[in-house]
This record gives sequence, C-alpha cells and structure tokens, in this order.
Amino acid sequence: MLGIAVLAGGVFVHSIGIKPPQAGRLLYEKESPYSYVQVVQDGSRTELVLNEGEAIHSIYDPNQATTGGPWDYMLLAGFFRPAQAAEPKPAEVAIIGLAGGTSARQFHLAYGDSVDQVGVEIDPDILAAGYRYFHLGESGVHPVVQDGRYWLATDRHHYDVVVMDAYRQPYIPFHLTTREFFQQAKDHLNPGGVAVVNAGRTKTDYRLVAAVASTMAAVFPSVYLVDVPSYSNTLVYGSTEPVTSADIQHNLALAEEPLVKQVAASALQDGNLRPSPYHGQVFTDDLAPVERLIDQIILGFITNQPR
Repeated sequence: MLGIAVLAGGVFVHSIGIKPPQAGRLLYEKESPYSYVQVVQDGSRTELVLNEGEAIHSIYDPNQATTGGPWDYMLLAGFFRPAQAAEPKPAEVAIIGLAGGTSARQFHLAYGDSVDQVGVEIDPDILAAGYRYFHLGESGVHPVVQDGRYWLATDRHHYDVVVMDAYRQPYIPFHLTTREFFQQAKDHLNPGGVAVVNAGRTKTDYRLVAAVASTMAAVFPSVYLVDVPSYSNTLVYGSTEPVTSADIQHNLALAEEPLVKQVAASALQDGNLRPSPYHGQVFTDDLAPVERLIDQIILGFITNQPR
C-alpha cells in the first residue's frame, strides 16, 4: 500500500456505479466482504484502490518495470545481510498481503522462475481482480486465500524473504504488527533471511514506522529503514543476522539484475538508508494500539499539525 495520505494523479471523472474514482477511469468496482474494491485506469497504469481510495495497493504498467512505489524496494530485502561475494538472489519468497501482485511481479521481472513465490491474500475478490486486471498469472506466484497470521502459524516452509504488506485501508491489522507475529516470521526465515514491512507515514510523521521498527527490533538483531523517494512510505527491514550499513551498501553495489540495480541505486541515492533509531513501545498480542496510532496520524495530517 502507498502512504497514508497519498492521492493518485490524474483527472476526476464521473462514473455510473457505487461511486466515481478519485482519479482516472473506472474499470471495475465491487463491495467485497472485506473492502470496497476499485480498479482504475490512469494513463498506462492500472491501479487497485480500496475503500476511501486514498491509497494505491497495486500497480500494473506494461510500459514501465519500476513503479516508484514501495513494491520496488521490497526487491532489496535480500541485500540486508552480511557482506556477500556476489549479488544475493532470493530463491523462496513469501508475500503476506498479495493484493494485485505488484511485489510478486517485481520479483518475477527481476529473477524469473528462479524465485519460488507464495502470496497470501485474505480477500478472494481482490485476488480475482489481480488475475483479471493486473496480470497476476504472469508473476509466477502461488496464491493462498487466507489470513496472513493464520497462514504463517500453519505453514511449515522456510523463506529467504518474507514481505508483509497487508492493509485494510487505512489500518494494518493489529495482529500483524506484534512481537509474536514478527517472531513467527523470523522462525520461517532461512539463515540470513530478511523480513520487510511496508509502513505508511506522512512527510514528517513517522510514528507508525517507529512502532513497527521498535517491535521488530525486539525480534531481529538488525533493523534498517529505507524511505520510498516518491511516496509517503518507509520500508522496514529486519535481518536474522547482525549487519552493518557498510555490509548493505557493499551488497547493493553487487546488484547486476537491471531492475534490481536501478532500485538499489535509488535506495542509495534517495532512500536515506539507515539503521533504525527507534526503541519505543513494543506491540504485543495483548497490547497493539495500531488503529489508534493511525487515527492520530490521519488527524494530524488533516489538521496540519506537524510532527
């Protein structure tokens, strides 16, 4: 999902249906059991927007490999490990919050069939839209219709990368933000594996990023941040092994796959790559006030109260 208060670019149009899109041309809409789903065409880009339409959850553009969004930077998760001799290439990837499959498509564009992917999506209507409008069938991902926490608790496989991008806009389900959940994710990672979380923010309000990073730091020995240059999102990477900024910069310089090399250069130049400075409240299954926190961020944005 793109940032908490990001609006898609384009022109406003009228549409016959449940409601017109905020931007672009409406291709599809449906009230699913979990969300109000819209698929919108904006230029050459097909976009998945949910509920109030304030964020984009998937992008497909046949003319552009990169999206400029957080999905590109999920490709870099495998680089957050001790210095390697060659470009680290993930063999197995799990995506919790598959949506229309943009992150799966990015991994497939970069590494082809050499990467085995499983994608978990709770909403079958979103998954159906992914196949119909976002070329999900070309991504090589194995889809699972299930709650991400339940799937993780019952899955027995191990992965090089676990991506967590599950939003019920504008909220992250609380049970996907806790120390217990991140421990489950870590237990499913191979040695040297990395978990990455897409956290929304505003230009100045990093409270959700801080909460996620603080909680991940209770589980992972190293936690790093990369800001998405064009959007209000920060990627939070949790490494199963201690790593340094020098290790990561060394690994990113090894990137040879053209798409990964482009994203790596962007992260180094514009992503403010840094170790997490956050050591605040650790969310647990007993106390994870993530909805209240996101409400406070939204209220601060609306009322123009800087942080």
